Amino acid sequence: MKVLPPRTLPPDKPFQRRHRPPSVGHWASYRSCLRWDFGFSCGFCLLHEADFFHGQPGARTGIMTIEHQTLKSKAPKKANDFENCFFACRLCNRARGTKPREHQGARLLDPTHKAWVDHFELVEDRLRPVPGDIDAEYTRFAYDLDDPEKVSRRRARRELLTDRLLLLARIGEELSALLDLAERLRSLGSPSFKSAWKEIVSLRLQAHRALQVLRLYRAIPDDAPRACRCDPQPELSLPDVLGRQVVDIDETWSL
Repeated sequence: MKVLPPRTLPPDKPFQRRHRPPSVGHWASYRSCLRWDFGFSCGFCLLHEADFFHGQPGARTGIMTIEHQTLKSKAPKKANDFENCFFACRLCNRARGTKPREHQGARLLDPTHKAWVDHFELVEDRLRPVPGDIDAEYTRFAYDLDDPEKVSRRRARRELLTDRLLLLARIGEELSALLDLAERLRSLGSPSFKSAWKEIVSLRLQAHRALQVLRLYRAIPDDAPRACRCDPQPELSLPDVLGRQVVDIDETWSL
């Protein structure tokens, strides 16, 4: 199972547009393609769908949107241009509103052309612009990248996932030692075998509960689309810039 890291670091490369849907159609039809291209994450603040609805698909309505970098009101002809569409959370979309693409010499950064790591650094739970980078400053302002709710959601994921991942690591070490001990006690016919086995069952139950939480933060949601409008269909996988950050968990040992 691949789950989100406790903190999503600014990508070291731009998001790659792997999908190429037909240009004929409405921009809303690009949603499936954009979800895969941006790894189910906002291309600007980097919050994942799970940061908003914690694995409950029914709560997703209106949470993730399609952002137009060149505003539809400014260039109606570009409204259905796939290259002009980005996957964004409602907080970023709402914060940007009608702010222009360029302002006083600064320009909104495009996450499909710019590596966020060159312009931002993650300081605790905040995306801070690199000092002197006016484009990063304007992008942070336009999308309100450190809106208190965004900071709170980053912190919540960091604290929760760090705790559960550390718990699983500890349980794994203890289980390995207990299983060896239980096997020796069983072979000796020792009555202490039952106590050791009860402790093993207790640890497995703790692991099961930790995994239940981690499953809510799958990097690829259960409802991820398995098809889109593209022809031919591209490989359905996480963007490399995010895929390299996920945590791979073996679920079988705790069952």
